[in-house]
Amino acid sequence: MSLLSRIWFWALSLLAIAIALLGARFLSFDPTMLDAFLRPNLLGHPIPFWIHVTLGPLVLLLGIWQFLPITRRGPYHRWAGRVYVVGVMISGIAALIVAPTTEAGPIVGTGFAIMAVLWLWTTAVAYLKVRAGRYTEHRQWMIRSYAVTCGAITLRVIVPVSIACGLDFATGYLIAAWGCWSINLVIAELIIRRSKAPRDLPQDRRPVANAAEA
Repeated sequence: MSLLSRIWFWALSLLAIAIALLGARFLSFDPTMLDAFLRPNLLGHPIPFWIHVTLGPLVLLLGIWQFLPITRRGPYHRWAGRVYVVGVMISGIAALIVAPTTEAGPIVGTGFAIMAVLWLWTTAVAYLKVRAGRYTEHRQWMIRSYAVTCGAITLRVIVPVSIACGLDFATGYLIAAWGCWSINLVIAELIIRRSKAPRDLPQDRRPVANAAEA
């Protein structure tokens, strides 16, 4: 891992930890802790909402450490990967249920619904790739999956930046609903194109029986 890659990795790790801790305030189950746009999500579908805000920070924290060379081998990677996949599946379905209930309007709700679908899809493909023993493709799809996961970070960057640029909260939230995942997926594709396959792992040649690194 180059120096620049290390800097980006640890910066992203700190942001993931910060956002996960920020999301912990939702665990108070106090509706007044939520913004007016989010409150209807809770009141309309309380169980899916709390599932999403509970599992979302967990997979955000789990996912970042899966890309370290030291964690890409052995039982930790496999079990953490399984927890990540299950967490995304449950949280993504919950998000898909909750997204249309936002008070910010149908365009915002559609943006978040598409994000939930992409989250589920990229993670499912990543899992199927590793089960098939296609490790290089598995890593590429996990980059895409975690890019969507990191929409939680980008969302909280776009909104304040939009407000600082003179936009109102509603407009900033609209931009964030579409930009938080689309910007991240563009970055993910650039990373995939520039990255080389890990030299210490044969590409797609390990036995399928050992393909448990989801």
